[in-house]
Parts: sequence; structure tokens; C-alpha cells
Amino acid sequence: MSIMVPPSGTEAAPAAALRIRHSLLIENPNSGGGKDWDAESFIAAAQDADITIRHERPEDAEACCALLQEMHGIDAVAVAGGDGTLSPLIACLVKRQLPLLVLPAGTANDFARSLNMPRDPVALAGLLTEGQIIEADVGYANSIPFLNAASIGMTNTISRLQTEERKGRWGIMSYALSAIEAHSKSHSFRATIEGEGKRRSIRCIQLLVGNGRYYGGGMTVHTDATLTDGRLHLHAVVPRSLFGMAALLPFLRFGRTDLAPEVLCEEGANISITTVPVRHVFADGEEITETPVRFHVRRRALRVIVAKEGEK
Repeated sequence: MSIMVPPSGTEAAPAAALRIRHSLLIENPNSGGGKDWDAESFIAAAQDADITIRHERPEDAEACCALLQEMHGIDAVAVAGGDGTLSPLIACLVKRQLPLLVLPAGTANDFARSLNMPRDPVALAGLLTEGQIIEADVGYANSIPFLNAASIGMTNTISRLQTEERKGRWGIMSYALSAIEAHSKSHSFRATIEGEGKRRSIRCIQLLVGNGRYYGGGMTVHTDATLTDGRLHLHAVVPRSLFGMAALLPFLRFGRTDLAPEVLCEEGANISITTVPVRHVFADGEEITETPVRFHVRRRALRVIVAKEGEK
């Protein structure tokens, strides 16, 4: 799992051994455009390994958090859903420090992709006995946690266009369709960015601050980004035509915005952004705050179960 190896100059906590006998399974039945996830195979494989599974389908995020706070006597929590299912649970998981097993049952599954998680339910259940626990970073925007990336501008319009109906019909391709539509509806704004002793001002159409490696259905935050590097990676895109945005896509897709023309790239543990006019801030597909916004990263805040090094 090379994605979890920190770049030179950073330090990751050693992986912890697993001692899981009782696990809570939280399933969002509406994830992945309403397509069913094979919970039965996961449960059966876990039970074959002598792990007791309590299976719950809470109605909403509030009920999920209440369940996490009330549950005792469990060694881990498995969450079947996408990034939108996980995002409201971060604060509860960080507080309780229960190891999290991510079951990629959503549309984009960017956090699961950053962790290099398998999709097969039986392989996922096997991680409860054969995996390892790592400590992942969590990003915060005005003290609100996020896992993958926070954005201001065009990506927010894309998030609003990503209806359950569209995701259910088009799957991962729905992001490309929404991006084309969002371009015609987005307006530029002036952003002042401060961090690491620098202050920049730029007119842009899109601004992104990433904690993990992936966002937006497989786009790469930066080629060097990991969930354990203790850094936030920022890029700001100046206004450009639809053709210009299409030309930029390969740089965005593979995390090389540092090589793209007219793109501001920064990184750091603390980044503050002010915009004119005030803009909404989305993270992991949900609106969480507005500008001005202060971003910071909390090192090793979330315990996550992943495959051992070199395995998948």
C-alpha cells in the first residue's frame, strides 16, 4: 500500500496489530445511487473468522453518531457507504478512537481509494483479522473535519448538480457530466491565501484544499499527497474557457497541477482563505462552512484498518 508511505521528511506512526472480536457494521442503503451492497457476504466471512457483527442501518447521520456514542463492547466499526456517509461521522470516530474499516459502497469512494481498499466484501472482512491499523490525518475547515478535500467555486456547483438520480443513472460518469454543466454556471472570485509565511491574491474559478490523495471520483489532489503526510495541498485555477478547462483535466486527474499553466499551488499545515464575494465551502461533497475559512490538519487523528504493506 504505497499510498500510505509518507514522503521524505515526514514521520508516520507504526501500524498497530489487530485484536478484533466484535464489530459494528453501519450500512447506508442509499449509497452508490441506491444500489445494494453485499452486506451478507461481508457478515458471513467475518463470522467465519469468529468475529461478531452487529448490523445497523441508521436513518440518517444524526442516528449514526448517536449509535457510535452509545455502543460499548465493540473493537471496530465498519461503514458501508461513500464519502458522504463517512463525512458526518468523522468527529464521532475521532472522539471514540474506534478503528474504522471503510467499505466502499458509494459512487466516488475517494477516501477508500486513498486507502487502497479492496471492493470485494470477503476481502474486506479479511482485513478484520489480517489487516493493520494506521493513523490517518484529518483536515479541518473552521474546526469542521473533512477527509478528502474542501473546495470553493466550480466544484461546489458540481456537488449541487450531483443528485441521487444523476448518480444512480450515470455512476462515476455523472461527475464529468456535472462538470460540463457547472462550467457555464460558475463565476470567478477574488481569493486571498495565507499560509507558511506567504500571502497571495488571485482571481480564480476553482480553489481546492486537499487532505487525502483523491477527490471528485478519482481526481488526484497532488502526486505527492498522502493521508499521513501532515500537509494540506492547495491549488487555485484561474478563469478559463471550456476548452481551457478540458486542457487542464489531465493535470487535475494525475495530480500535477504544479506543472499546469496559470495554476497556483501551495501546501502547508495551516492555510487561511478570504474571498470576495463570500463563498460557500464544500468538503467531501457536502456544504460545511463559508469564507473566510481557516484550514488546518490534525496529525494521526483517525484510526483506520487497511491492508498490510504490499497487500490489497
